[in-house]
Amino acid sequence: MDSVHWHTHIAEVDWPALEHAYGDASNVPGWIEGLAGAATVEESLHELWAAVLHQGTLYDSTAPAMASIASLLGARQTADAENTAWLLLMFADAVRGYEQVELDDAETAGLVRSARDSLTGIAALVRPLIADEGPEAAAAALLQAEARPADSAALDTLAARASARPAGQVEQACVAALTTLGVDVSAALADGDPDLVMAATLARIAAGGTDTADLDALVAGWEGAVEVAPRIAFGVANLPEWLSEVNPEASAHVLAALPTPDETTISGLVDVVVGSRSNAPAAIRRLLALAALPEAMPEAMIAALRQCPPTPEVCDSLVALAERVTAGGTSAIGSSTFDTDARADSAFALLRAGDGRWARPMAQVLLTNPAARGLMVATSASGRSALGYALVREHAPSATMLIAGLRQALRQQPPADPSRDGAGHLVDLLATWPAEVAADALPEVRELLAVAPRQAAAALAAWDDTASIDRIREVSVTGDATVLLALARLTKDPDDFHRVLDADLEYQESEVLAHWADRTYPRFLDWCRSLVGKKPATSDYQRSDQITALRILAAVDSGEAATGWPVLRSIIDAGRGPIEEALGLALDWRARQLLPPATRTDFEALLADLVVTDRKDYNGPIVKTSAAAAIALLDAGLPLPDAAARIVKVVAGASTDRWARDLGFRLAERLAAAPATVRHAVATKLHSLVDRDERFDSTGDIAVEDEHALAHLRRILHDLEAA
Repeated sequence: MDSVHWHTHIAEVDWPALEHAYGDASNVPGWIEGLAGAATVEESLHELWAAVLHQGTLYDSTAPAMASIASLLGARQTADAENTAWLLLMFADAVRGYEQVELDDAETAGLVRSARDSLTGIAALVRPLIADEGPEAAAAALLQAEARPADSAALDTLAARASARPAGQVEQACVAALTTLGVDVSAALADGDPDLVMAATLARIAAGGTDTADLDALVAGWEGAVEVAPRIAFGVANLPEWLSEVNPEASAHVLAALPTPDETTISGLVDVVVGSRSNAPAAIRRLLALAALPEAMPEAMIAALRQCPPTPEVCDSLVALAERVTAGGTSAIGSSTFDTDARADSAFALLRAGDGRWARPMAQVLLTNPAARGLMVATSASGRSALGYALVREHAPSATMLIAGLRQALRQQPPADPSRDGAGHLVDLLATWPAEVAADALPEVRELLAVAPRQAAAALAAWDDTASIDRIREVSVTGDATVLLALARLTKDPDDFHRVLDADLEYQESEVLAHWADRTYPRFLDWCRSLVGKKPATSDYQRSDQITALRILAAVDSGEAATGWPVLRSIIDAGRGPIEEALGLALDWRARQLLPPATRTDFEALLADLVVTDRKDYNGPIVKTSAAAAIALLDAGLPLPDAAARIVKVVAGASTDRWARDLGFRLAERLAAAPATVRHAVATKLHSLVDRDERFDSTGDIAVEDEHALAHLRRILHDLEAA
């Protein structure tokens, strides 16, 4: 294909009528043409990846853009053929990803069908490259397997190249593509080339195969497979990770059978645990066996086991491994490096599991790690939080040994980088415990008034430590609102409270609303009205403050409910942010008859509409909104809309959403009193969620939270079926 043809391909598309992640697609042709220039190809690839295939998302411009890119690549006119081919492979991978999930949105389903259909044309456009060498030729071969069904020309081209010798990357890709398409490749393998044989083996396993001979061959030829896999499949960062993604059952068998597992193998076993309920037990058994070996690295095994469901055996192993760790280390997230300690990670996992043995390793960390003051603890597979912050979020209980450890940590010299000083978070943790429990730590907290005045002052106020009033007053001269509020809470002096309102209250509004003493003070009420304003705030935290302010105002003057209703209604109608708080306040006003009859009727109609009509943000439907509204209807003693299919969709959508799962489960629990048709439909759907192999997504450790969710779901199903 010459340049005239690929230019014609671009010109045939009405790009301004299409969209990508950042708006209309009128700039796409320029990016595609930029692939032909050495000076512009890098930027063009980035723009196309970021806009047309943003985070693997399909848009109506994606398929035509990829087809035009394929025409350019097939004409051998790109300045970077390898990465251009990579973009097409990424497109094919994104299409497969969409096809693996249930789509109830007709528009998205249409985009996926269009994208799948376009892959047939793309395969034909790049087919000439199979005669070439290099990664782009291998990619062209792999793209032939995306055309379903493949035409005879594709099969003939693949078979001819697969039999070429000497065999290399392109021949391996051809064998893999043919195997994926179900074609007999015995002729190409007749000479027994080990890499070609492994390419076929890996392709069968990637397609879901679990034949014992293939799995044993993969174990025996593991070193060769590590080299072959990136050549015959897209996105193979390492073989264990890829294997666990495409075939968890095979992965569990193979990785458990490897005689000398390395870090990537351990990581692959964790991927099996996280990705597959049915194959997790075998992977966990192997991890436990590895952890028990004398030569096992305790840090690596703690990192693996803390992501496993917290069975008694896993918890026992975490305790034993923590005893083998004697010092902390560092961990990198992106370009940043943090102080870490595997003992803290183990203790935090035990805390989440409800295992009381967590306190000992955590206290050891605080007492012996010279960087304890700034430690970051693992809270998910890839995320870390400041130690004190994470413990507050988990509602960590107090213990005498922990108080001693926290005192020791707070006496340490602060890190050279102030941003890495976690002393304030450790003080926040102490502040969650009763004054009598934390009394021994008072000297250290008082000393921190100079370094972390906000957290220290707030803690001292929470403990009603009036002996610290003078010291807090000294640091309050900076005018910081948090410190001024802590002082006022201790002195109970109206003048001190009044000074709070003179300070800069940005980002401190929630604390002021929570701790203000005289809620009838006119100036405070005027400030509350200013927070409420005339329309919903932009950010979620500001909307939460608006709701709190409305609650305070209506408690003082019931007429404020009717005045503030338009703002509250708008927050509810938008569906995002603090929807539960907003609905709770509206229900309270309704129950107390603070709203006029017409407004009550409007609220009830709004609730019904929220249940049956999705509210959306830039990510699509906000699933928690409909679930929260359905619960609110039931709380108000009102019937749910008579649409069983919609109720099932709401329950399932919320239950499978990591941000809305609690609401989905709460709604399902309430449906035990629903009509039999609704109960049975919901129970059927929930059974499918319990029986599936895929785990629920989560905000923390996926396998751990999935096990908790499953236990909860089984209790809900019992109640639904017993009703």
